[in-house]
Amino acid sequence: MTLPFVGDDIVHLDSGTFMWVQLTHFLIGPAQNDQAILERLIESPGYQHDYASPFPSRGGSELRARGIHGRWRIDAIHPDLFEPSTAEAAKAEIKVWANDQDWTDPEYSQPADAIQRLETIYPVLDSGRVLKLCNPPREAEHDYGFVTGNGGFHEFIVIDRTLHTLHVIVASDD
Repeated sequence: MTLPFVGDDIVHLDSGTFMWVQLTHFLIGPAQNDQAILERLIESPGYQHDYASPFPSRGGSELRARGIHGRWRIDAIHPDLFEPSTAEAAKAEIKVWANDQDWTDPEYSQPADAIQRLETIYPVLDSGRVLKLCNPPREAEHDYGFVTGNGGFHEFIVIDRTLHTLHVIVASDD
């Protein structure tokens, strides 16, 4: 059994950075424990996405199980790779990722409009229990995994039991 895909949103940062934050939303049952939720999430076609192709809402093909997630083969991802985190720790990590890259121009920072767009995701992080994906090793990358995440691949899961929703938040680049 998989989690039903509800939809997705994307926040693009400054256009020259190719950086974005993708939010993917799923329904969860109120009685499911975290382990069961994570197992069902990993099996879900909406989770098995390469982040290099558009999501259906952006002109991509229908959701289907692809056997990959981000840079990695799906068989390398399991519930034990998700560790407890907090909304504040996730926000801090995303802020550092967005601004402290190895820029060509050391004085560069994301423009104010990009920071405003980025801040729209923070309430989602505040909406439930936060888990962080500990990225699998390089050996678990699929054939074109190198395309995504050169500046980092930061994934957080938010389990919102009040609204029966799970949010996958990925901050990365292509």
